[in-house]
Parts: sequence; structure tokens; C-alpha cells
Amino acid sequence: MRKNSWIIALCMLLAISCNQANNGEQKDETAVDSLEMARQDSIQKAEAEAKLNEERKVTEQQKRDEEAEKFCRQFSIEDLLDLLEHYGAAKIVHNGGLTFIYKEEIESTDGDVGEERVVYGREIEKGDKKDFGYNLKSTSKHSCYYELNLDTSTNPYLYFANKDDADSFYNRVANHKPFKYEGETYYINKNNGVLYIDTQYDEDSFETNYCLYQPELEDGFYKIKIDVWM
Repeated sequence: MRKNSWIIALCMLLAISCNQANNGEQKDETAVDSLEMARQDSIQKAEAEAKLNEERKVTEQQKRDEEAEKFCRQFSIEDLLDLLEHYGAAKIVHNGGLTFIYKEEIESTDGDVGEERVVYGREIEKGDKKDFGYNLKSTSKHSCYYELNLDTSTNPYLYFANKDDADSFYNRVANHKPFKYEGETYYINKNNGVLYIDTQYDEDSFETNYCLYQPELEDGFYKIKIDVWM
């Protein structure tokens, strides 16, 4: 009788031990499953956040492109005169239409400023240093910038990243009717593709103030060269 009781007790202990082992394995499997679910959830959240950030960047870039395109299409001969006539104090710079990019000076042998370059732009970043000035990088499909070089003469240039923007500005100036700017009446006269920005000297003659040339591709930008005659 005692022997049977001992056998029964041993069987119960074995059963309990097996049950505990099974429960332990189930707990281990449950823990592993929970960790895997947490890992997958973390991956999904990171992917969703990355996608959201990418969509946000695309939306912001589209908005910047649209605003830059609007600016280029609205940039006028009056805005250009503002830059040409008011060095360092142009309204289009102060109101945020164009921002300051850089200014560089080179001294002459006598210690005075021998050459100076100043650049204002929109959607333009300053890149690597060159011998004189910096490489410029466009941050939009519709970026533009104004460059003024001063040495023994005055040499301004207007640059557009987009050919259509450059052509649009040139054609708008070419077809511009006489207009007043700061009390002076200006006339646009065209000859062999060159646009002469004139004021009337007397009843039958004009005096040229500036010349604009057709856009030409240079280093990834469409350059409009400007001659100063004053």
C-alpha cells in the first residue's frame, strides 16, 4: 500500500514538473512573440514617419518651386532698375524678394578695392570657393540671382535656372511700353536682339542707359548680360 502511494506521489510530481516546463516554454514563446510584435511595430512606425517626412519635404519643395516661379514671372524691368540704380539699398532686397548671397572684394596693389562682386538671389545657395567668388547652387527649378561686378567699370548680370523664366523676362522687357521710374520716362528700343533701355534726350533723340542681351546658357544658368552706359 505504501509502495503504491509512493508511486502515485512520484507520478504527480512528474506531472507537475512537466506542466511547469510546458508553461515555461509557452511563456518563453509568448515573450518572443511579444518582442517580435514590438519590433515589427517599431519598424512600421519608423517607415511611416520616414514616409511622412519625405511627403512633407516634397510638399515644401513644391511650394518653394511655385513661389520661385511666380517671382521669376513677375520680376520686371522696374525691379531690375531698382537693383541697378540703388546699389546695396534696392527695395526688392529689403522686402525679401531677393536675399543677400555673398560679397567679396579684392584689393589692388595700392591697397584700395580693386574689384568687388556682390550677389543677391532667390533659392540660391553659396557653394565652393572659387578664385574670385563662389560656385552657386540652385535649390529650385526656378531660382535666379543678380550679380554685380565692380572694377574699372560696372558689369551687372541676371541669371535664371530655368530657360523659360529667362526668355519670359527678356520678352516682357522687349515688348514693354514706355514707363516711368522715379520720375523718368524709359523707352525700350530693340536692335539685333539687343534691348536698349533709353531715356529721351530731346524731341528726336534718345540716350541709352542700359543694354540687355539675349539669354545665354553658362554654367547651368541662363545669363542675361547687362551693359551700363551711364
